Amino acid sequence: MKKVIVLAILVIFILPGSKLNAQESGTYKHIFGINPLGLLINIYSGYYSTIMNDGEVEINVPFFYWNEPLGVDDLSLIGLGAKYRIYKDGDNKGVFYGGGISIFSISWDYTPFFSSTTESISATTFTPKAEIGYRINWDNGFTLAPDLELGFTLGSVEASDGTEADFGSAGLSWGIGIGAGWRF
Repeated sequence: MKKVIVLAILVIFILPGSKLNAQESGTYKHIFGINPLGLLINIYSGYYSTIMNDGEVEINVPFFYWNEPLGVDDLSLIGLGAKYRIYKDGDNKGVFYGGGISIFSISWDYTPFFSSTTESISATTFTPKAEIGYRINWDNGFTLAPDLELGFTLGSVEASDGTEADFGSAGLSWGIGIGAGWRF
């Protein structure tokens, strides 16, 4: 957690003051950001984006890591994705919409209460999704992009003995993000 905070502080104070060619010309070509909502519960979530076609299109690569969430021992969740965003008015600001896919991996050595046996649980899921959002840009390079996602998860959570989770892991899914970042 401390490493993510230090990295965020460095990005906030160093990148906007640097004299990159993209900033001198008034155009930005990249964005690095985090989702501050996740930091509230120790989710390390962020993204890297490339802006193309004079800000009309953005290729976004989100990442996600959650280790021992909410005190659950030996549970790790890792995710990576790709999104294609189209800006309604161009210039990498205002309303955007698009689609993407995410890949999610779960690894857990589960020990039931009052038991000495450990069960290995794993999963890899794929989620095609659609999203809509709104990007706000400031002159100093700071950007904020709240978004909503709707997707359909494909895959299942399985134990080492081949049984699947009762609650299932496939089906309709949704997400919300804030996307605070810096353009450079």
